[in-house]
Amino acid sequence: MNFWKPNIDTDDFLERGKFILAWRLTILFCFAFLSLVVVSFAGTIEEFYTYILCTLLAAVSLTYLHRTKKSYPIYWFLAITGTMIATYTVNNFIELIHYGDFFWMILIISFAFFGLGIKEGLLFLILNIVTIIYYVLFNVNINIEHLEPLKSHEKIGLIIELVIAIICISYVISQFVSMHKQAYGKLLMANNELSKKNDTIQYQNEEKTTLVKEIHHRVKNNLQIIISLLRLQKSEIKSEEAKQHFSQAINRILVMSHIHRRLYLEDELSKVRIQSYLQELSDDIKSLTDAGFRIKIVVTSQIERVGLKTIVPLGLLINELVSNSMKHAFAKDSNGEITIAITNTQTAEFKLAYSDTGSWKEPVKSISSFGLELIQILTEQMEGRFQKNTDKGGTQYNFSLKNLDLEN
Repeated sequence: MNFWKPNIDTDDFLERGKFILAWRLTILFCFAFLSLVVVSFAGTIEEFYTYILCTLLAAVSLTYLHRTKKSYPIYWFLAITGTMIATYTVNNFIELIHYGDFFWMILIISFAFFGLGIKEGLLFLILNIVTIIYYVLFNVNINIEHLEPLKSHEKIGLIIELVIAIICISYVISQFVSMHKQAYGKLLMANNELSKKNDTIQYQNEEKTTLVKEIHHRVKNNLQIIISLLRLQKSEIKSEEAKQHFSQAINRILVMSHIHRRLYLEDELSKVRIQSYLQELSDDIKSLTDAGFRIKIVVTSQIERVGLKTIVPLGLLINELVSNSMKHAFAKDSNGEITIAITNTQTAEFKLAYSDTGSWKEPVKSISSFGLELIQILTEQMEGRFQKNTDKGGTQYNFSLKNLDLEN
């Protein structure tokens, strides 16, 4: 270990600073009080033994620091013993000038604040203030009456005391300022590093966002190409039944295309605004129907967004329902309304109420059975159930479906 710059195995600059301060002050105390022991040979016996005691306390503290590399107990030890010695000498050595004692009190208070903390520092501040008050009230006049001119060795001892005390106080203050600057510098560096990391993360997130959006955009374009090819193929088909099958296939692919288009445009890449998506999807299905209908489609939803697990089967389900209504419930040039309402149940399930005001005609059996079978499959996929009711006012479906994106 370097005598003035001890090595301490810690990365905590605060603990390191406290240890170095305690180490260096105890070295100064040892030399100072040893010098005062020599000077006090010509003085009173009380002075001599007091300086020997202080020298021993400093030596014990230095030895403890050297062996344990722990400074916290030493701050307590020196603050307590220093306060006790200062209190005793001020109120018992009535023939001495106590300038040095008051400087030692200031040093003790500063030492406690630096090494122990604010609460502990306040404790020693109060104890030393009490000592000063007691001295002024009961002993200061007695002290003045017994004062005599200082002898040469007493002057030298007072000079040593005052100089060492002032040096130690100044050193504690300088260390406090230095460590404050280091702490501020480390905090500034940490903030800069954190800012750089945040900038890097933000840049990476933006890159990923752009990449994911580009993927959704390309998938949407590929699906649009498939839809266009199917429409070209459909135009060449003579059979009306085959055309209907193509139309159904096109609409189902259209559901997927709309999902990826929405994800490309949304600010959240994993969730879709359910109401606007279903409204746009339903309007497109209506516009793709061969016959011209004056049908109003109204979509409402208490749920703002849902994820991909839910929106894909839900979109396909709405496609089947709207397509069936357009084909089987409304005659050409007829007026009517389709209502789609999603209700939030504050659980993992939500309610879907679908109704039309049409008068259903008997559909082609093969088409109807496939559509109803697909509705049943999609409902089961969403771990739900439904009821269907048809009367003079139209057809109503009441679904109880699970929000699959809320699964753990």
